[in-house]
Amino acid sequence: MSETARGPGRPRKSEGAATRDLLLDAALDLFARQGFAATTVRQIAAVVGVRDSAIYGHFAGKQAIHDALLTEAGPASFEHLRVDVDALVEAGPRDGVPELAGRAVDAWSAPRARRFVDVLLRDGGGLAVLASAIEAARDRLQEPFARWQDDGRVRADVPPRQLVWELFAPLQVPRLLHLHAGATDEDLAAARRLVDDHVRFFLRVTLTDGSNR
Repeated sequence: MSETARGPGRPRKSEGAATRDLLLDAALDLFARQGFAATTVRQIAAVVGVRDSAIYGHFAGKQAIHDALLTEAGPASFEHLRVDVDALVEAGPRDGVPELAGRAVDAWSAPRARRFVDVLLRDGGGLAVLASAIEAARDRLQEPFARWQDDGRVRADVPPRQLVWELFAPLQVPRLLHLHAGATDEDLAAARRLVDDHVRFFLRVTLTDGSNR
């Protein structure tokens, strides 16, 4: 939209994106400090310095803000991780699985994702929320495993969806232990080591002789 076409009082797209980020950060701070239930839309708007109604130009409500944060901080889909499925399959599981896990940990190491872990832990039920998000991601993430099975690279006696679970569910342990808002460089390094150890174990028990092709 050109400057002349932009309606009076309507923010530029860049301004809208900036406001959305400010709302997410404000909500994240409030959720972490006082809990989701105790936080109101009015409080979020007050932190950003906008009217309550301005929030609804970006989100349907408080739950939608929480859901947007979970989308950023959850197990992640190929869309969120910007993974090319065909390229991942071509790389093979020996390289593709560490790449997939590494991208997920990169996303979880981002400041906003680490702060959201504190929200999950504060409100309780954080593990249940993460487990639910992993379950929802299994359909989206199973494709490369199914194709690797078809190629004889990954053991075929375990359903692809279960392989996704076995890869990602244990990764939540280093995440909850080390990838929180107050994480130090030592925490980040420790998380990487635990993830690397798990990925090596996962590959050892899932690869077949055909994985070298």
